[in-house]
Amino acid sequence: MKNIKQKYRFPRGKNRLQSLLASITFLKNPIRAICRNMKKYSGTYTVYLPGNGKVILTEDPDFIQYVLRDNHSNYQKSKLSTKTAARLFGNGLLFANGESWLKQRRLIQPGFHHGKIQELYKIVARAAGKFISDFPTGEKIDVYAQMHELSFAILIHSLFDIHFSAQTITELSQSFTDLQDFLLKDVNEPQRKLLYPFNGADQVVLEKSKKIKNILKNMIAERRAGGSSHNDLLDMLLNTRYEDTGEAMEEEKIVDEIHVLLFAGHETTSNTLSWLFYLLAEHPEVCQKLKERIDHIDIYESPKDEYFNAVISEAMRLYPAAWMTERVCMTDDHFKEFSYPKGTIIIPFFYGLHRNKKYWEDESSFKPERFIFPDPALNKKVKNFFPFGAGPRMCIGNNFAMAEMSFVLHIFFSIYKILPTKEIPTMWPLITLRPKGLFLKVEPIS
Repeated sequence: MKNIKQKYRFPRGKNRLQSLLASITFLKNPIRAICRNMKKYSGTYTVYLPGNGKVILTEDPDFIQYVLRDNHSNYQKSKLSTKTAARLFGNGLLFANGESWLKQRRLIQPGFHHGKIQELYKIVARAAGKFISDFPTGEKIDVYAQMHELSFAILIHSLFDIHFSAQTITELSQSFTDLQDFLLKDVNEPQRKLLYPFNGADQVVLEKSKKIKNILKNMIAERRAGGSSHNDLLDMLLNTRYEDTGEAMEEEKIVDEIHVLLFAGHETTSNTLSWLFYLLAEHPEVCQKLKERIDHIDIYESPKDEYFNAVISEAMRLYPAAWMTERVCMTDDHFKEFSYPKGTIIIPFFYGLHRNKKYWEDESSFKPERFIFPDPALNKKVKNFFPFGAGPRMCIGNNFAMAEMSFVLHIFFSIYKILPTKEIPTMWPLITLRPKGLFLKVEPIS
């Protein structure tokens, strides 16, 4: 009997040569390149990625829901994450798969339950208030640098209750940037690997990753030596036990989880806050409405306030920190008219979907009102919106992040006002969507 070769129906797209030639443009400006192709191929297209074969990129919200939620059991993080990224950032929750991911998610989830977050509110507000009280003022303030340090300080104090020197925070921040930059180039320029034995570039970045891990190991050693209870996430990780074996988490695993939580927790929040401040400076009428809300609500009411949530959501729509993600299918699958084999990587392109005029009216404008509904219950059920992903792997710290950003807005705009400068920031799409050149005028409220 003849073997019948399975035929698949991939979306239209670029062949191997076209994909290779397009990679040059992609590296210069990946978001612009993907947006151009999305328009050309009606929201879903195929490219060849060396070493990975055919890859499908999509901003179709139904396709994204299918992969991330409806048929999530057939999709895992691909080797782009589980091997390449984990080599630099550790095999923590963000990059784990299968049973390993499920075990870790169950262990860490309690640290982000609603009740636990409520207990942290005062710590978060206090940490934010302390930092913002010393916020620099002037004609040209590097807002991203400030937000990056602020979000890191909040995360460290609230989830891990430890103190890092300013020098250590700066060192960690730069290391995370270097790791992201290397990872993006490593994935999109696989030919670079041929030079590693000669230029040692991979060893340099691995040493930076090792340095971060050593800082975290020292942090754990100090906590264990202290012997006191802190009732924070670090204590939970140190004291938790696996249900099936009753054993504690290995130190290397704890380091990996903290490594990932620090990276994901402060990167995404600092990026969102930076873009949000830029948008507010450009839209004083929105900023004024926000200030009016601040005058009428307590800081601890802000995470539940409709307008606060709308303003933050609109910033995440226009500048999603996680601008894309990826999954690989574990068995042959199909969606609508498309079919593809086991091992195909699917890349949901959140940035494009969030700005697609097919799904959003006046799609490029900053209009928080689009997230305000007659029925507040609908506010969490906005279609075509994936600021924290979807499905079982939805961001574990989404509620914490929303509360943190609400507190920062409430405190900051009680003290300062912001104005735009002539500088126009550009997008720097690493693993997260960072701004470059984001400078604002900051003045104390007279």
